[in-house]
Amino acid sequence: MGSDRRGWWLGLTLATVLVAGACSSDGGAGSDGTGPATSGAGNTDLPDEAAGLMAAEKYRSSRWSLIVEAADGGDPVYALDSGKIGTMGSNAKLYTVGTWLDVFGPDHTIETPVYGLGSVSGGRLDGDLVLRAMGDLVMGSRQAGSGKLAYSVPPQGDANGIPGAKPAPGDPLAGLNDLAEQVAASGVTEVGGDVLIDDRLFQQWETPRPLEISPIVVNDNLLAMVTTPGSAGEPGTVETVPETAAFTIVNDTETVAAGEDTTLSFAPELDAQGNPTNVIAVNGTIATDAEPVLNVYEVPDPATYARTLFIEALERAGVTVSTDPLAVNDASTLPGAESYAAGNAPLGTIESPPISEIATLVWKISHNYGADLAVCLLAVNEGSTDCDDGFGPVRERIGDLGIDQSDVWILDGSGSSVASTTPDAMATWLRWLHSRQWSDRLPEMLPILGTDGSLSLSETDSPAKGRVQAKTGTWAARDPGTGDLLMLDQSLAGFMQGGDGTVYVFALYRHNTSFESLSDILGSLDNVAAVAAALQQSL
Repeated sequence: MGSDRRGWWLGLTLATVLVAGACSSDGGAGSDGTGPATSGAGNTDLPDEAAGLMAAEKYRSSRWSLIVEAADGGDPVYALDSGKIGTMGSNAKLYTVGTWLDVFGPDHTIETPVYGLGSVSGGRLDGDLVLRAMGDLVMGSRQAGSGKLAYSVPPQGDANGIPGAKPAPGDPLAGLNDLAEQVAASGVTEVGGDVLIDDRLFQQWETPRPLEISPIVVNDNLLAMVTTPGSAGEPGTVETVPETAAFTIVNDTETVAAGEDTTLSFAPELDAQGNPTNVIAVNGTIATDAEPVLNVYEVPDPATYARTLFIEALERAGVTVSTDPLAVNDASTLPGAESYAAGNAPLGTIESPPISEIATLVWKISHNYGADLAVCLLAVNEGSTDCDDGFGPVRERIGDLGIDQSDVWILDGSGSSVASTTPDAMATWLRWLHSRQWSDRLPEMLPILGTDGSLSLSETDSPAKGRVQAKTGTWAARDPGTGDLLMLDQSLAGFMQGGDGTVYVFALYRHNTSFESLSDILGSLDNVAAVAAALQQSL
């Protein structure tokens, strides 16, 4: 969890995310008759098991709200304070990523080209080699092309706050290696100019969390550092993923006896102006019986990071580069957009998986960077380089559905800070998602109870296993005086199937619960899942 007293983001929570895909061929928002849901009407006589879990002593100061209704419409089966607004955490991804799918269509792909800006003679490119970043989240990594993007739970982005996280599966450099090999195959054996990353697709966006969103993404723009214990009294071993000269690791770790505390931390060294350098010190202790520990560093300059990694890939492919691989990516030297005219064919191109696969990754593990990136790509589609303009299409659909705009608050793509909604509004959004032409894909795109994603460990022995598909959501903040955590939101939102096969939408929220430790929080996640399971079993 964050050590800087800001609210920390936990992707492993319970709330459902919905994808809104397909183009307008199946009707615009609201054309299927999905109007705003009722405001608290319906059966508040909840199943005994659900009511008992919600009434537990540890939730005495919490507020619960929920709605369950048939996806095809009608009166709610259950509703409790469903018209009251509250924080939603990662449930916001249902609104933002769903809109992204709806605008572009689930089969849309993203092409990332590399251009040679100059003539080639005798294998030498007399000019710059430019990779034009287009907002591909995976860039050939996570086993792209296999049909399902690979992930681990907890995801690598949560490594600094949640024990047990592992680096993302697959080779994070696969896409850059592919592009480098294509450059070599084109006949270029030497780059006479510079190697540059053109990241001008949109302006780098600092989200409220905060997180810097860039059009170029390699390994989630993280440097993963894996520390393995050595012999007692000796340093541990620190390896980075990816392996690169972009950063220098100073290993100040110590291996301690089995059973002793593992307390690892890291920090970049600062220059005279207080800016982080590419030297990172890893320090602390790791016990001899400890599993390898993952820490991740959010790189401050994604374009410079990608530039170094691309130059290293080119050299592996046999392309000689004379420019300094550790130099800053100098965007000021990039040419105008006309340099990428149709007459200048790229030397190499990689294509992303369909964005339905990317959306699935984002929803399954609550991938914050991916959800924020979707908002920026919506802005680009609107003709803007300002990511805030990406909220326009989201708001347009919310309005078309008859949802009161004040019932949905979104500050970024992933659901940080005060992102809020009502269960009624979320249910209306989910019913709309269910009406999309590609809605048959939704059950596999969301975390599935007891089966995969952020719900893989919840209700694994329940008869509801596999019959609830939902996006988790959590938002919490630490009290610096007590060290306690206030969970502003734990939520689940998505779909469930009744005994007769009827599909229901549901939105379930618990607000304002205090905890003394992370383990208490993780245990309470199962309670939210258990409430959802009890609701499903009653249908």
